[in-house]
Amino acid sequence: MKERHRKGKKQDLPAAESPPKSSPLDRFCTYADGPQGQWTVPAAVALLTLFLGVWTFDAKLSLSGDNTEFITLARSMAAGEGLVHINSPDPQPATKYPFAFPLLLAPFEWLFPGDWVPMKVWVLVLFAAGMAVLYQLVKEKAGALPALATVVLSLAAGKSYLTHGPDGIVYGPLLLHYSHQVMSEAPYLTFSLLALWLVERGIAREGIKGNGWLIGGFFCALWAYYIRTAGITLVAAIIVYLLLRRDFRRGLVFAAAAFICWLPWTLRNRAVGGGGVYIKQLFMVNPYHPERGLLDLGGFVERFFGQLGLYLTRELPNTLVPYFTGAETLFHPASLLLIGLAVAATVLCIKRGDHQLLLIYAAFFVGVVLLWPWPGDRFLVPIVPVLVFLQVWVVLQLRDALVARGGGAGDAGKYLVWVLLLIYVLPLPGGAKRLADYSQADYPPQWSRYYQAGQWLKANASEDAVVLCRKGYWMYIISGRRCVGFPFAAPDEVLAHMERENVDYVVLESLGFPQTVQHLVPAVNEYRDRFEALWQDQTVPTYVLRFLK
Repeated sequence: MKERHRKGKKQDLPAAESPPKSSPLDRFCTYADGPQGQWTVPAAVALLTLFLGVWTFDAKLSLSGDNTEFITLARSMAAGEGLVHINSPDPQPATKYPFAFPLLLAPFEWLFPGDWVPMKVWVLVLFAAGMAVLYQLVKEKAGALPALATVVLSLAAGKSYLTHGPDGIVYGPLLLHYSHQVMSEAPYLTFSLLALWLVERGIAREGIKGNGWLIGGFFCALWAYYIRTAGITLVAAIIVYLLLRRDFRRGLVFAAAAFICWLPWTLRNRAVGGGGVYIKQLFMVNPYHPERGLLDLGGFVERFFGQLGLYLTRELPNTLVPYFTGAETLFHPASLLLIGLAVAATVLCIKRGDHQLLLIYAAFFVGVVLLWPWPGDRFLVPIVPVLVFLQVWVVLQLRDALVARGGGAGDAGKYLVWVLLLIYVLPLPGGAKRLADYSQADYPPQWSRYYQAGQWLKANASEDAVVLCRKGYWMYIISGRRCVGFPFAAPDEVLAHMERENVDYVVLESLGFPQTVQHLVPAVNEYRDRFEALWQDQTVPTYVLRFLK
């Protein structure tokens, strides 16, 4: 009876253990991976990028001539004339830039004739979308937090300190600086990242037919190429990656389809202009002096290693290492850090089989940059997010290795990522503010006078007038008058050129280009009786002269 009583007695259950409290970061990762977060977080990334871009938005024309050339081509397409240099008295088909970016701009010229600001807004929108794509690409490779870190570090990357523009003003982060310029860097960045994301997803699925991810990635890669010729590196990287995976069928189909899509544009350029301008420039000793001829193999090797030294001591540290103040040798800590990260990324990617497509693409893209005739941080803009992600991934591998060792190394590993993230992100607010301040300023004095000269021509010159000047696309966009350049030659040849081109006006400026002082000014001085001053500003010597025929 007692035993039966004991069995029937209610037993006390052990207290249930309360689940460990999750950190805000854990809750964010859970939300980001959920059905709602998969859409809201990328949308939030795009919106926050857009707000940051609006804060730093600069409505002025970029001082680069390339942005005004793109606007010119967009006006040509909007007018139904095709891809033509309508800024010239004798418009010729354009072969320097592919058609995709002017085509993206043309609707805004048609809707807002003569206004370049809507084009700049459109570029910013595309850039914001690109940051959302970057987040999604990295999230599927490494998780939500590394994806956010890659986006933030990409936005912070660039010459945040000690970098002076043409007017002496310190610029801010590189990608933000180009996020609103009518240039192809930001749109190419967006479509190249979209192509990488789609292709990665498509390769994970079998076959081609019905594989919308792979087909979409193919078309985005080709579209990126037609935005920016450097996109050939993206197409080549995808083909090589497929072949290295022994996915020969899809690799060869991709290559054949890319060739078929590439051929019509190439044949068109050969028919109307003797081929692509960029290919010719790549092989020249100096594109500004074509008379110096073409490079031989030794010249290419010399250029490659010369550019490699410049990029490792200047452009890459300026872009990827905060607080960098310049280096004279490769033994500078910033240069050694980048070399170490590049070697580690290469070894880890090959050894583990991770992120090989991104590695191949980065290698091809940087290789082309190193073969280009002149260096510049703008050439790195499209590849910065990929380089940043590879850096983030290497640091995460180092953290994991330290944590696995335990003890003091494990504690160091836990804090390593956050310390580095803080160091890299600290310059972002100050750099962005400098961009915002610069956006409210006027053009630099010499460019302001050049702008005023264009405005004077717009108000006083007949619509069929021909203007000779140094920056023809820029003057065409401001004045609306056809423009021609001048030969870098002796005064009599410059004057003969003016006669042949039926020039009406000449603009002498102080923009700082040596060709004006070396060739145009001597021609005006030698034949002074052939020119009449109509408008001038002596504070920063700038003149509009009538050419007396």
